[in-house]
Amino acid sequence: MKAAFYHFLPSGGAARVAGQHLNSLRDRFDWHAYQPEGGIHLLPESRVPLKSYPFPAGRRLKGVARILAPVLLWRKAFAYQALCRRIADDINTSRAKVLLVHPSMIIAAPPLLYLQGPPSVYFCHEYPRYIYEKGIYKTGSAVTDLLIAPLLKWEKRVDRQAARSAEILVANSSFTAEKLREVYQRKVVVVTPGIDTDFFTPGGSKGDFVLTVGALSEFKRHHLVVEALSLIPEKYRPRMITVADRGDEDYAKFLTSLALKLGVELTVEKGVSDSRLRELYRSAVVTVCPQRNEPYGLVPLEAMACGTCVVAVNQGGFKENVIHGENGFLVEPEASTIAEVVLKFFTNEIDSSAMAAAGRDFVLSKRSVHVETEKMADLLETAAGRG
Repeated sequence: MKAAFYHFLPSGGAARVAGQHLNSLRDRFDWHAYQPEGGIHLLPESRVPLKSYPFPAGRRLKGVARILAPVLLWRKAFAYQALCRRIADDINTSRAKVLLVHPSMIIAAPPLLYLQGPPSVYFCHEYPRYIYEKGIYKTGSAVTDLLIAPLLKWEKRVDRQAARSAEILVANSSFTAEKLREVYQRKVVVVTPGIDTDFFTPGGSKGDFVLTVGALSEFKRHHLVVEALSLIPEKYRPRMITVADRGDEDYAKFLTSLALKLGVELTVEKGVSDSRLRELYRSAVVTVCPQRNEPYGLVPLEAMACGTCVVAVNQGGFKENVIHGENGFLVEPEASTIAEVVLKFFTNEIDSSAMAAAGRDFVLSKRSVHVETEKMADLLETAAGRG
């Protein structure tokens, strides 16, 4: 079956899931991919035909240009809407029977979804929280967001129209699905992303550090782990390694400064390869996941697949994958609580080998990419049949 695929994602967990959809379903669908320039290339060595579209208006605002954000963000939004019309025309010409859409960095639910074309499946990793939740800002500032209030109101209308126009709306977790039902007032199907258990495997020996993985952002809360480790007596205090695919330079400076101030040895590795990430998962004593209301969370699953124990905050999608005391620990998002559990790994008060084995078994039996592939294929075929 001929199928179209669209995304405009940065690097990170959502892009990894999108790439798995393309890769794992290549034998079931004749894919043709479409994306604006600026999004990560999901499968640079694949045989999937990709049409990339120049999108100069989508470049991130830097330096002096940030002063003009209220004007330039309008320009970016309208340019993106126009580009989606062009892409929709190309998809229609291709005679694809179904369209799989992942989110966009500009407008979360791409306008492509409500433009005339084949029936679509929208895999929504997360709704735009800066639109629907108080205290979260698109520009990072309450003052600047106030200046673009009309734009945010327009973006909300476009996002809702697009998400409601998809034939099938898919969430990555029950936590996310509940939020999407509230926001979009429509039926949502849950398909939990799987892990490539042939790649993420145990191996090697354990080091002497704690690992965190995620963008350098306040929402990822790497600083909470720095604070936690500072509470561990120096005799047992581990090193900390943070892997970040992207992030805010101001937060990066804050994190480094905080670690220095609190006496925590911190190394930040940016833009690492998947092989390097796997190596770090394998050699970490424990992977700590402090993210605030993470919609799903691939990090704990990837760590489990590599035979490493996990400590995650008791929020968001983590609660659907980490079974407290069995394949990991769920803790309150407090430095003292995290410190208490992490210390037990370094004083051998926890049977980490048994927990690591339980984590690997959980991923193999319930979160393998092979399980997800069948569910996504069924949804795409169902949507195509309604067209």
